[in-house]
Amino acid sequence: MTGFVSVPPAGSSANADDQRLAAACAAGDTRVFEDLYHRFGDKMKSIAWNHLGNVSDAEDAVQETFLKVHRAAKTYTGEASFATWLYRILVNTCYDVLRKRKRRLDDLPLEEEVESLTRTALTVDDAKRITLLKLLRELPEQRRSVFTLFEIEGLSHAEIGHILGITEGNSKWILFATKKELQEKWKRPQ
Repeated sequence: MTGFVSVPPAGSSANADDQRLAAACAAGDTRVFEDLYHRFGDKMKSIAWNHLGNVSDAEDAVQETFLKVHRAAKTYTGEASFATWLYRILVNTCYDVLRKRKRRLDDLPLEEEVESLTRTALTVDDAKRITLLKLLRELPEQRRSVFTLFEIEGLSHAEIGHILGITEGNSKWILFATKKELQEKWKRPQ
């Protein structure tokens, strides 16, 4: 166990703090992982839920991400902020879950969510949300990621670029094309 290393504030580009944080993670400092969870856990669950569509898989992906962070912390280069690096691992973990799901032909999470919403009276907003979720599920992984990270999670194109391994300009183009595609599909009768 190493000495306590606090998690730098969000948006901080303190590379030295990020390097110390990565070293503490590599050493398995449980207090650092607790701090990381308190600092980033809610946003990580939101990102995972937006990719995976259900709470259980999202929580599993967050837990798996922390295990991967522990194993990969020695490889952290400081090229991106620690938070961005953490989100990239999470998004890749979500992609892994989605690939496994596709191999099993298991598309039940959205259906379960729709079923649970229809047990109660649907509002117009609920119906729109269900339609948007269905349309997002039809998008390729990268387009869905750019859209959800920007529009729902509020990340910048620079952060999205680091997370997905694309340029900032490419992130902007993908978002533009995705919005256009979603608008066209939205107009079509469902």
